[in-house]
Amino acid sequence: MTGTRDGVLGRAAVGVQEHGGAEQVHVVLPPRYCPLPSAVHPDAGRLNAHAAHWLNGYGLCRDGAQRVRMTGNDVGGFYGRIMPRAPGGRLQLAVDWCALMFAFDDQHCDEGPASLRAGDFAGFATRLLRVLEAPGTVPGDDRDPFLAAAGDLAARCRAEGTPVQVRRMVDGHRAWFLGVLWEFGCRLSDRTPSLDDYAHLRQHTAAGTATTSWTEIVDGAEIPGAAMDAPVVRALSELAFTTAAFDDDLFSYGKERWLAARDPRPARCWLNIVDILAAEHGLGLEAATAAAVDLCNRLTLRFVRLRDQVLPGAQEPLRRYLGHLSHLIRGNLEWGLRAGRYTNPDGRHPGAVRTTGSFTPAAPRADAPPPIPSIAWWWDRF
Repeated sequence: MTGTRDGVLGRAAVGVQEHGGAEQVHVVLPPRYCPLPSAVHPDAGRLNAHAAHWLNGYGLCRDGAQRVRMTGNDVGGFYGRIMPRAPGGRLQLAVDWCALMFAFDDQHCDEGPASLRAGDFAGFATRLLRVLEAPGTVPGDDRDPFLAAAGDLAARCRAEGTPVQVRRMVDGHRAWFLGVLWEFGCRLSDRTPSLDDYAHLRQHTAAGTATTSWTEIVDGAEIPGAAMDAPVVRALSELAFTTAAFDDDLFSYGKERWLAARDPRPARCWLNIVDILAAEHGLGLEAATAAAVDLCNRLTLRFVRLRDQVLPGAQEPLRRYLGHLSHLIRGNLEWGLRAGRYTNPDGRHPGAVRTTGSFTPAAPRADAPPPIPSIAWWWDRF
């Protein structure tokens, strides 16, 4: 594969080998520090199957590679790890949302020709936001299956959630779409962003608040604004979102390299923490991957220590939310290392990418902010 290194390079590597007549990418990651709970919802399989049936009902991901990719996303396993003890009926709302938004991400955001059509994305995203804000409105093409499915989610959201929870859900999507537009800007200018910019925007490009906004609705308990908007809780939220997003970069790295090798026009824009660390600090692949894992380990340690500081005085709705963030970090890792979304990069080459990861009980030695100004405030004394 063009641009990769053959063989195993120490503790962090990208290797290439023949697999059924096609190249296979194998990524080996250094051990990850993550002393957080691991659990999966007992009905994850049923939730996943129901979400697929719901999505297919709108004419989405019914056939071919799109159906393979949708099934391989294992959305029941993804959200079932964030809320492993939630009532299945209520959790289905969040799982259905995952199924729709993974399909939306694949088809409208960051792959293929769509990844350079910022105008198309901006127009569609504003219509999608309007549907979420005001179910029953049909801006643009009323036959668009994404908008129809989003309208169903929005109506169900209002039936289950409070006005505050609904507003938080919509605001989370607005932040996500703004982050994606920033990514479009990077691609269109063909430039890799700075580490400082990437570090604080990655939580938004990964749909952090959009993802966790559903936890409150599923729980059926509104977190008071004074608690949710407190700086220490904001820091915990950003830590969890960013850690999970950087982990996404680690287990999607092989997929990105596999797709890039088949792109007739290689880009100079890389939107992955490994490549950004390599570019900013002049690191090789092994050192950049190790630095990315070390950063995730440091963020995890900070999250754990800050969470343990907040939990004793937290009321029940906030305690639940902090528990969901804890499950998100660990569950996202376990899900991502196995998800077909990353092992079958285009829906036509199962097993083309393999990522090997492990866990370590050894905490990072330093609990000080990394030299990244945009996120250093997470180490403030709250």
